[in-house]
Amino acid sequence: MRHLSVTNPCLTKRCAARKTAAHRSLRLHQSQRREETNTVPLLALIQVLFLAGILSPARVLAQDTIPARDLRQNLFSVCFKNANEGWTVGDLGRIFHTTDGGQSWRIHSAGTKRPFVAISCVRDRLWVAGQGGQIAHSPDGGLTWQMQSSGTTRNLLDIEFVSPLRGLAVGDFGTLLRTEDGGLSWTKVPLPENIELPPDIAEVVQPGDVILYTIAFADPEHVWIAGEFGVILFSSDGGSTWQQQKSGVETTLFGVAALDKERAWIVGMEALMLATEDGGATWVKQPVETPKGFVLPIYDIAVRGLYGWAVGNSGFLLHSQDAGKSWKLYPIPVQMAGSWFRGVSLLPDGRGYIVGSRGLVLSVDRDKMKPLKENY
Repeated sequence: MRHLSVTNPCLTKRCAARKTAAHRSLRLHQSQRREETNTVPLLALIQVLFLAGILSPARVLAQDTIPARDLRQNLFSVCFKNANEGWTVGDLGRIFHTTDGGQSWRIHSAGTKRPFVAISCVRDRLWVAGQGGQIAHSPDGGLTWQMQSSGTTRNLLDIEFVSPLRGLAVGDFGTLLRTEDGGLSWTKVPLPENIELPPDIAEVVQPGDVILYTIAFADPEHVWIAGEFGVILFSSDGGSTWQQQKSGVETTLFGVAALDKERAWIVGMEALMLATEDGGATWVKQPVETPKGFVLPIYDIAVRGLYGWAVGNSGFLLHSQDAGKSWKLYPIPVQMAGSWFRGVSLLPDGRGYIVGSRGLVLSVDRDKMKPLKENY
């Protein structure tokens, strides 16, 4: 595990270098769990989650249906196939499914108590990934789930499918997995040997040891992944081989969105947003409006057509109405200022959903946002 207890001093140069990435496995969201419990040390919590993990290949059916107001679990990733039907994942290995635009949610289980932190959907085919290398697949819109063998025990922080057969997963210690058969088999893809890291980081971190947080396909062949220390990798052959692109930053990068093979955005710590219009040959820092007096991390981003949303910590929401050329701070209710947002899913018409802490789900319609419950 790559997590340090907050009570342990950072005694090594490698540890100090890693701290520059901040919240190193952030999509596992242990910092938020620590704030909420306030009594459980981070390593102890990880151990509890590990011991609670019970993997099962059994056919598992849907459980209870709950209204949005009763959805209280931390939610980390979301995927909608249309304005009414979608899925989100969170703590305790739970998968939530709605067919009424988030007004009610049916609880599914894949047979594990470990958190799922990423979800990808291609029509009615779904994949979720998370702690300990777990990947689960549903071929029928979430009615039944089957665990897939990823071949790794590393934490997986993102998973993305561009077709029912082709997908990628990324995570800790340079983990990069690829499948061409819908996840029946996963192959580990080596990172480029010539990855360049910041000089002080390169002294203590091997290039192949970089944490990778995010994936975005522009089309079946062109895909970006990104991670800590400003590392951006690009593939033009569907993820078989990779080349590093120069980000110009040393900041941890958490989310990526691709509009096409030329235009993409990457977000990260310190309200960072990078944009490219030439397929990643150049990445440029994009100005974003931030809350007065705060420089907050941005965790995820989505752009479809003219509309875009980026989400972050402490109620940090950004939106764009000009295909990502400019980004403005979206005002939120004061009661939501203590909430964090982790995942965003947008449809081609600009409608979509945002998920975050304590079961918070927001409905977005082009440039408007509405919480789906009042008790946030």
